[in-house]
Amino acid sequence: MDKLPENTVLNKGLTGCGATTLAIQEKRDTIIAVPFTALIDNKTANPDHKDILLGLYGETPDDFRSEITAYVDGHPQIKIMTTYDSLPKVCSTLTALRYDPYNRMHLAIDEWHLLMMNYGFRGNTIRNLLAEAKHFKTVTYMSATPINREY
Repeated sequence: MDKLPENTVLNKGLTGCGATTLAIQEKRDTIIAVPFTALIDNKTANPDHKDILLGLYGETPDDFRSEITAYVDGHPQIKIMTTYDSLPKVCSTLTALRYDPYNRMHLAIDEWHLLMMNYGFRGNTIRNLLAEAKHFKTVTYMSATPINREY
């Protein structure tokens, strides 16, 4: 597989099979939304991804504007990894910079099973993530954790 499938749930079956790496390496602009900052730190520290991937999370005084501007100016292909919480801020900042993330980027939501499992205590975050996701032309929901088909 050289490209993530679009507008689907991808049951990876195995952890560590490379779907997130594929999202980083495939030939299209991509935002990868993950539940935890440790996942971003792990991928951005990887020497294979260090010069490709921009990791964004947390509070910044300028809503990531300076980080995104510097990154976009130096990269012909955009690869941003952010937390579920920060996805709306990343999209808003890209839009303010006149870059349309919804039509120009693919959204990969990693660990999608946590959307259901954590809803009780992260409901606002998950609602905001899903509100952003519905605007994207293409989305892949990825997980290696089985979820009952009814969900």
